[in-house]
Amino acid sequence: MTTILLAGGPAALDPVRTLPEGDFPAQLSVDHGRWHEHFVRTDGHDVVRGSLVRVFRWSYRTAIAE
Repeated sequence: MTTILLAGGPAALDPVRTLPEGDFPAQLSVDHGRWHEHFVRTDGHDVVRGSLVRVFRWSYRTAIAE
């Protein structure tokens, strides 16, 4: 598993996530309550728990269809 950092988005959303090893999609969505929070991959990196990780920046939110 690869650790990533979500930048921006709701304060209640845990910004540290894991993805399958080597999987860095251009964009990803995270279910959060009644919403899909959408993030885009950046060229940036940050340090999480002593390791350099890829940063995904929040871009928009959509409602989960019922």
